[in-house]
Amino acid sequence: MSITEKRNKNHSAMKFAAAAIYLNVLLNIRYPASDLPIWGLLKMSPEALGIILIIWLTVVLKIRFQPAVYIPLTLGAVFLRLFKLGDVLIPMYFYRTFNLYLDSRFLPDLFHLLYTTLSHRAFFFWIIVAGLLLAGMVILIWLSIKTIYNCLQTASDHRWVAGIIIAGLIGISLLPGGSRLEPDRFFERGLFFRVAEEVNFIFQVKVHHARHTQVIGSALEKSRTTPTTLDKLRGADVFVFFIESYGQTIFDNARHFPLIKSDLAEIEKELNARGFEVLSNFVSSPTYGGASWLAHATFSTGVHTNNQMRYNILLTSQVKTLARYFNEAGYRTVRAMPGTQWPWPQGEFYGYQSKYYAWNFDYRGPMYGWSTMPDQYVIDFIRRREMEISTQPLFVEFNLVSSHAPFHLQPPYIADWSLIGDGAIYRKLETITFPITWPDLSNAAEGYVASIRYELKVITEFIKQYVKERAIIIILGDHQPNVQLTGKNHVWAVPVHVISRNADLLRPFKNRGFLPGLVPSQKTHRGMESLTFEFLEDFSTPELSKGLTHHHQQPVIIK
Repeated sequence: MSITEKRNKNHSAMKFAAAAIYLNVLLNIRYPASDLPIWGLLKMSPEALGIILIIWLTVVLKIRFQPAVYIPLTLGAVFLRLFKLGDVLIPMYFYRTFNLYLDSRFLPDLFHLLYTTLSHRAFFFWIIVAGLLLAGMVILIWLSIKTIYNCLQTASDHRWVAGIIIAGLIGISLLPGGSRLEPDRFFERGLFFRVAEEVNFIFQVKVHHARHTQVIGSALEKSRTTPTTLDKLRGADVFVFFIESYGQTIFDNARHFPLIKSDLAEIEKELNARGFEVLSNFVSSPTYGGASWLAHATFSTGVHTNNQMRYNILLTSQVKTLARYFNEAGYRTVRAMPGTQWPWPQGEFYGYQSKYYAWNFDYRGPMYGWSTMPDQYVIDFIRRREMEISTQPLFVEFNLVSSHAPFHLQPPYIADWSLIGDGAIYRKLETITFPITWPDLSNAAEGYVASIRYELKVITEFIKQYVKERAIIIILGDHQPNVQLTGKNHVWAVPVHVISRNADLLRPFKNRGFLPGLVPSQKTHRGMESLTFEFLEDFSTPELSKGLTHHHQQPVIIK
């Protein structure tokens, strides 16, 4: 072999190694990068080896390097990179397994969240950076694939040896952890079985659909044997407040509870002084860190709605919601959803007579991060639009949004509610800000707790000033906040507070294990779905329900 041939051979080997290392490192990178040592990047990636093996096969089979070869391989490498990112981030933030079929549909929501929580300059800057990085990644993947192809094509004398070595390494990487060859020491955790799981899920969608339908059917059967007249309310107004990200962490996390402890004591004292009694408990939310609509659906229907597929099926089912039962009991039912910013025909499933979405509030003030408007404005608007003119008892569900991540921009509380008007006053008031760099919430404890304090302050003042003698107020969290706030706490519990001046209305909750005060202390947590049927059972007369199968009940109202 001449010196020139030897030099060319060494040069080809170096190019092959550089291309293989790039694919390997690209597919090994994790988020957060601090969790992965440099050695981890150099561990062999089964996926990178698989791509190289496919390239080897094209060379052996004498398939030309053409779009039919390099486009699928390039897209496959991009898919694996993005799949691994999702497979790390979803369990990290939401304590559940990444589901390609369901979670990929939320990409538009992710972009909307970033658009509303970052400055427009920052948003477009990072979009451009992400686009350039993606384009650069695709180009380098293609160049790496082409380089590996050319190198294998020229190395005809060692081609079969290379193929056997690559196939052998892939086989070792697929061995279970703990085997004698210790694959975990030399190979990064492969995605083969995870991708296979997701592909299998897609092929088994009908099976999963049937399983979720069965769960919904069980709840439907239970509703048929549950009294639902709500006559024991005797016309009492019922106000439900869902507080965004209000989780158990507020009470059991040392970074959170000291910041709100005195507020809770003061709120309880103020309510007691005005004749209100407060009871509290914990229930387990069907979701963690996000997807609030799953909690809303669970409470409304009594169906444990723990994923998007079950939610979608539920919206087309015959399950009756709490609002429909209240409609039959002669109530006016109202739902306030300031976070819903686009037409949502699926909302008809819930059966509320009056629905207020973001565009229905006539708000003229600024947004506060993701929050379209302050929750004090939302509550005051519904008070003026519904409570002041209603001639029927009310069932109102408020889905509050001022405590939505990233907690960096928060509205001030306005002591004189008569000044709120159309919200234009907020443009004259200073926004409360916290130095939180989204999406990193590791230092967001103070801002997070401040947002919960704001929510409880607003609700408390509303109760003190505007709630009638005979009414029930139910306050509950939708889910725990982001895991960067909760820490590695797998408890999915959220607080539930029930407030009323009427002892008869609170007695059923006491019988169900609710304890006095704003700080829940229960150690065991039943599911949020249990609240629905318990409420129907506790405030309905069974015999009366049978007699009113085909009639609407008119409530008995005590003035």
